[in-house]
Amino acid sequence: MTIDVREARAHPDRLREAVRRRRVDPRKADVDRWLALDEQRRQLQSRLDELNAEKNKLAALGRTDPEAARARGQELRALTRDLEEQLAQVTAEWQAILDWFPNWPSPEMPDGESEDDNVEECAWIPGQGYVDPAHLGRGAHVAPLMPKHPPHADRRDFRPLPHWEIGPRLGIDTAQGAKVSGSRFPYLLGDAARLQIAIEQLLTQKLLQEQFVPIVPPLLVRERALYGTSHFPEGRDQVYAIERHNVEEGAQLFLVGSSEPANFSYFMDRTLTEAELPVKVFASTPCFRSEAGSWGKDVRGIKRVHQFDKVEMNAVCTPEQSTEIYEYFRSLNEWLLQTLELPYQIVDKCAGDAGYLATHRQRDVEVWLPASAEFMETMTDTNTTDYQARRLSIRYRAANGAVRYCHTVNDTACAMGRMLIAIMENYQQADGSVRVPDALRPLMGQDYIGRR
Repeated sequence: MTIDVREARAHPDRLREAVRRRRVDPRKADVDRWLALDEQRRQLQSRLDELNAEKNKLAALGRTDPEAARARGQELRALTRDLEEQLAQVTAEWQAILDWFPNWPSPEMPDGESEDDNVEECAWIPGQGYVDPAHLGRGAHVAPLMPKHPPHADRRDFRPLPHWEIGPRLGIDTAQGAKVSGSRFPYLLGDAARLQIAIEQLLTQKLLQEQFVPIVPPLLVRERALYGTSHFPEGRDQVYAIERHNVEEGAQLFLVGSSEPANFSYFMDRTLTEAELPVKVFASTPCFRSEAGSWGKDVRGIKRVHQFDKVEMNAVCTPEQSTEIYEYFRSLNEWLLQTLELPYQIVDKCAGDAGYLATHRQRDVEVWLPASAEFMETMTDTNTTDYQARRLSIRYRAANGAVRYCHTVNDTACAMGRMLIAIMENYQQADGSVRVPDALRPLMGQDYIGRR
């Protein structure tokens, strides 16, 4: 199940509008065809129920007329088999369409078709603080106000280098990675690896202080975990599948593009208690993405790679808690970027640009890259309401005894490779080295990296 079928049935115009706003392929999310199948399915089920009820009455007939009961029993079994086959076919198509229906978008989600229609929520610059809200708008209003030069450089009389030119000095080796694994598989050695470890330590300490439960999940999952979190069917082309012949029991397994599917699937088919909620977990794992459709884009450096490390925050909660947690996750994103003193903006994503079908409300947190003169997404915060919980059957028993679906909220707490890029561009120095952010110096044990 995805969205509430009764609600979809009762509000078809609202569903059509959700499909339109979210720019879902109407051939796959065909509301009219689904409604016709839904009615056919209900009629078939009603007829089956009638036949089953009649079969239950045959015992009485058998006591008075055994031959008639036997003949009618054979007839009912044949009719039942035929109806069950029809129902299975109708249900398969009904479910295939239902799988493409998006979550109900929040009324507060901006309308729009692309990133140019996203709404700037805020922007922050080291040493200056938040940008005056009067300068915020749709699209790229804030970009001209962002630093033209690395804000943490000791001098201003040099040409800032893009991250792909700085990376090799710190130990980012894309050439050897390409020899070993193909394109978009970099090595991180020495300073680059130590910088990533320090960022992870900083964030991990914060999340533990915030009472998050650390989790080390499987990196290979079955299809239900990806379907349950709505990475399937929509994002199937982004996921690596493992050959079945060398997998136990011949099961089909997939490499995760985020720990989110495995993290939420830990709660799959469970009924929690209201007193347990919210449950907040975080994981730091390697992640894998095919990047299908992006070949030839961002080919330099480590901005878009097939394997990357990420800290993921997830929460399972009550419907009344999800909006508050959605905002709480944003505060943790801002805490990290302000602690590292990186310029950034936060955008409220419009309906046409918001990621995956489960999205009810979504924002991106984007760091400014002064040498590249662009914003780069580093975190994404998503409230999926009960969409994932319905697919994964995650429920809770309320204090009054009622059993309800939970809500889920997820957040990319830190995409490590992109955070390295942000630090390289904003902390680069005239001699090509990179100053270590103050918050990371106790963890790194040095003030500069990449010096020769």
